[in-house]
Amino acid sequence: MYLACVTIATFAAALPALGSMKLGEPGWPTFLLLAAGAGGSQLFVVFTPRNQSYHASIAFIVAAALLLPPELVVLMGVLQHIPEWLRLRYPWYIQTFNICNYTLSGLAAWGAVRLVHGSATIDSGGRWALAAVAACLVFVALNHALLAAMLYLARGHNIKATALFTAESLVTDAVIAALGVTLAIFWHWNHWLVPVALLPLVLVHRSLRVPLLREQARNDAKTELLNPRAFAESLEQELARAVRYRRPLSVLVADLDLLREINNTYGHLAGDTAIVGIADILRAELRDYDVPSRFGGEEFAILLPETPYAEALEIAERVRAVVADRDFLVEATSKTIHVTVSIGVASVPEHGEDATALLHQADVALYRAKASGRNRVVGADAPMTDQEVAAAILADLDPAADGTAPALADRAVPAAEEHVAAAPAVLRSMMSPMAAAARAVAASAPSVAGPAAGALSARRGGASMDTVMSWRRTPQALRWLVIGVGAAGISAGVLGALFGGSSDLIGILALVALVAAGQAVAIASEHGSVSVGAVGALMGAAVFGPRAALGIAIAMAAVEWSARRSSWFQVVFNAGALALAGLAAAGICALGSLLSSSRAVQLVAALVAAGAYYVVNVGLLAIALALAEGERPLAVWRDRFSWLAWHYIAYGLLAGVLGLAYQEAGLYALVVAAVPVLVLRRTQAAYLRRASESAARLHAAAETIQHQNASLVDANRELRKRSAEALEGLSATVDARDAYTAGHSRRVRDLAVDIGRELSLGEADIEVLGNAALFHDIGKLAIPDVILLKPSALDAAEWAVMRRHPEESARIVGRLGFLSDCVPAILHHHERYNGGGYPQGIGGLDIPLGARIIHVADTIDAMMTRRTYRGASTLGETMDELARVSGVQLCPLCVTAARRVLKRSAPAAVQLAS
Repeated sequence: MYLACVTIATFAAALPALGSMKLGEPGWPTFLLLAAGAGGSQLFVVFTPRNQSYHASIAFIVAAALLLPPELVVLMGVLQHIPEWLRLRYPWYIQTFNICNYTLSGLAAWGAVRLVHGSATIDSGGRWALAAVAACLVFVALNHALLAAMLYLARGHNIKATALFTAESLVTDAVIAALGVTLAIFWHWNHWLVPVALLPLVLVHRSLRVPLLREQARNDAKTELLNPRAFAESLEQELARAVRYRRPLSVLVADLDLLREINNTYGHLAGDTAIVGIADILRAELRDYDVPSRFGGEEFAILLPETPYAEALEIAERVRAVVADRDFLVEATSKTIHVTVSIGVASVPEHGEDATALLHQADVALYRAKASGRNRVVGADAPMTDQEVAAAILADLDPAADGTAPALADRAVPAAEEHVAAAPAVLRSMMSPMAAAARAVAASAPSVAGPAAGALSARRGGASMDTVMSWRRTPQALRWLVIGVGAAGISAGVLGALFGGSSDLIGILALVALVAAGQAVAIASEHGSVSVGAVGALMGAAVFGPRAALGIAIAMAAVEWSARRSSWFQVVFNAGALALAGLAAAGICALGSLLSSSRAVQLVAALVAAGAYYVVNVGLLAIALALAEGERPLAVWRDRFSWLAWHYIAYGLLAGVLGLAYQEAGLYALVVAAVPVLVLRRTQAAYLRRASESAARLHAAAETIQHQNASLVDANRELRKRSAEALEGLSATVDARDAYTAGHSRRVRDLAVDIGRELSLGEADIEVLGNAALFHDIGKLAIPDVILLKPSALDAAEWAVMRRHPEESARIVGRLGFLSDCVPAILHHHERYNGGGYPQGIGGLDIPLGARIIHVADTIDAMMTRRTYRGASTLGETMDELARVSGVQLCPLCVTAARRVLKRSAPAAVQLAS
């Protein structure tokens, strides 16, 4: 109802002004330049951290209110949003409101100037200056008021939430509006100084991005919660305040349960959906002053200022219950998933008064929650038993295990307990930071995307090039064709627009808008789409001659680009080909008018013009597609466009009748023309729907034939998955035998994958590398405990046994055929770059690249993990040691990549060292 009221008010204010419009007014050049500036600047929107937007187009609207009559100010509000609609395709109701908002605000600014100053003449008096200030204030106030009401009614945002009436928002828009006053003064004084007035807009636009960039540097990209660094800053500040004034403060550490199983079952998009959904729940359930953050991977940390321990437990339980009751929709699969979280709670001063101790206590409580069966809240006020510590390690290593009595724990816990009992405090202090660091390193890995590739395809009806294709990969002959068609069509169209006979500018603009609308509702099909825009193009050729050809062609090409984001050279080709086709049709219609003024002759001329339009447009497109695909033009035409010939006969007949109707009824004929065009569209839609149904039946038959083969493929994939899971469980068992290397294989896997991505390895190679790193130490299953767990140095005989583990690992993994690609990297991951390693003593580039990467990752993890006989190396010490052994023990190329990874992941690396 509010949208309807605003729309009605806009029409009531605009129609009187539009009724007095005259094409010969002197303000048209000024209007066209200001409209172009407003439309272009509307594309460069700046969003603030509160999702509020600023547009520099305000300056051009205010300038128009100072320089132009009201009817042209009304048109500014419409033309300003056309480029934005072509690019972003906002829903019609949003675009309608935006147009009405700016139109009303612009007219209000125009009225304020006339009310205060009394005329449209710019002078040097104080009264005109007061009128200009009034225009700025009225525009900003009305614009913000209309938008604030819409945001409240449509989205429930109150005035405070919108931030539209904050000093920052009002002053910013007022400054942009004031630049519009400057623009008007410069235009009135000296047109050549207008670029000087526009330069501050560039500076304002760039400065408005600073708050957003600052916010992006603090926020996690996926969840928009604080990132670990920003959370650490907030924690330090709140903790200092809490300690100074003896106020309560609590921290929650939450972890999504069984993320790996979710990813394996539903795909990684499901895991991302769950993570984003939990972030949304945190924003909804927490208080305004609470500070949620994403720590990396599936782990979240929440800072609760002014919150004692008991209240923090209640808040954590509320969050846990909401997550457990919520179903998350995975859009890619249209399935809903159900997830749970485990939460640990720690408070000041009960569990520590520094950030490290507080997070550590909350993290230990989290692991106790996971070890106790997950989906629960555990506080840090109770000690953790050694059995729970060991079960927590195994739960982190193997999320599929049941924390109460897992089969894996039955094999691994006895070995772990022996060492947990010796130093449980040390184990507890290193366990959680190591896991969190591994997740943080994995989360920071850059993604690798290959170049997009495509081929030319056809748009049926109003045919045009459609699919994105790289100009550099375009054949040379096709390049020349594109350049030639674009240059010839646009040049000829410009000449037609300049020297054409028709002077009905309003009719041409109305028809261009009608053609653009027809192109916008084109019917998509498997091989392209069907558009009725050709009817309008043929009608323009019959009624307006060559003057309308270029405008119609540009409108069709622009809407086509808006829908499909074609490359620039495809847009140029489409505009040129459509302009040439329109000019050819206009020439045929003009020839018919010269021969006779009979309506029958004009109808015949329209039919022949439709044939010419079809031949030029489809012919050029068929040649372009043939050059792109290496086929013959005639074959392309026969396969893709021959069926369209009969449609163009209907197009020509309909365009001829509509042209005669326009000669009798004027613009009203365009309104009537929409009816048969829509009927034609519905007919074509029904035809394509039936064709699609027939194709679907054929596809169903083919799927039935391939069903058995797909079943075999699925069975093979499931077998590989189960085998890999079993082997991963064995790898986890190896790590669990030695409490001080718990999680080693996973950390090495994550770091090796990061190094591989840094070296620009392909995704297939990354997968092989990750599996090899995960299973590189599985051969230690064959090493007796007396050797593997010996606290002192190994003697020569024991060392000989230990050195056999790469060969044992390769032998175990090699028995699984689908992991055979991992064997070289596993077998040689202890070879040294100088040839002094084992088992074969090869060196340099003879060592497989995967083995060299795993060796570097293995070395880094060993240095940065605490042992009984030494402490963990710091990041700086690790960097120095890597530089020292580069080219001797380790591959220099891999060391360089690893150093870059560690520098990017410095917070995670420091946490690992702690």
